Amino acid sequence: MAIYELLHEIKDQREPDGICSFNGYLEDYVTTIEETMPKETAFFQALLKKDEDLRICAGLKLNINKNAIANQIIRYKDAFKLPKGTIICPYIIYGSFQQMQKAIILTWGDKEAYITAKALYYVISEPDNEYEGTRNEIIACNVADNCLDITNQAIERFFWQNEKAGIVQRSLDAKLFTNYQEMYEAALALGVKLQNEVKQLIAESENCEQTVNQLIATWFLLKKFVYVQYMMDKKHLHEHDDNVKKQRQSAKEKCDSIGFLSYSELWRTVKEIKQK
Repeated sequence: MAIYELLHEIKDQREPDGICSFNGYLEDYVTTIEETMPKETAFFQALLKKDEDLRICAGLKLNINKNAIANQIIRYKDAFKLPKGTIICPYIIYGSFQQMQKAIILTWGDKEAYITAKALYYVISEPDNEYEGTRNEIIACNVADNCLDITNQAIERFFWQNEKAGIVQRSLDAKLFTNYQEMYEAALALGVKLQNEVKQLIAESENCEQTVNQLIATWFLLKKFVYVQYMMDKKHLHEHDDNVKKQRQSAKEKCDSIGFLSYSELWRTVKEIKQK
């Protein structure tokens, strides 16, 4: 099935087995957030001026495919312990354009948010999952004041100018980052930042189990991004004399450099903070 058909069938929280917070027309969703989320409302209203038939899937729960080759190589065992649906995709805007089904993953924030959006894309486009075969029908974008024009241009090109997903996505990469190394360093820094903030996040948390799971999920997304992004770039293959094994080994080393705290360490921190 194509992406519109797949997303259209997803049930939201209004039904007992719903796996997202909202799934329906974007216009209807805007009415539910316009008083509390002004930035998102303004962005979505601009899209509606282009196409009133756009739909949105908000808060979609995603699962990690343990058997995916990339995930086996990443070998982040704690991520496989996460409850189903721990990874949440904030927004997917989707529609039908000139009889072609397309969708855009959206995250809010600067370059870190773009990395998250692409990691979510790599999760949703994994082989052997419910969205398999849709990788060329989806792109990932972030929304931030300092790159709003770039995001809007990408959406315009993908949805309404009928440009291919890969071309638009690579253009976004080039406009937001100088090269892969800059992407990698941004992901590395975010991983370290989370490590440094663990105690504060747990101390301020109303649900420690949820916080622990979200930390594990975020570190997984960073590792996923660093690994798959490296493997997707043919330049890196050429750097390794077209030897895929060498490229894979280098990608694995970069992935392994993303620091994290284990489940046991995180729960030990929870215990220490609660005892105080």
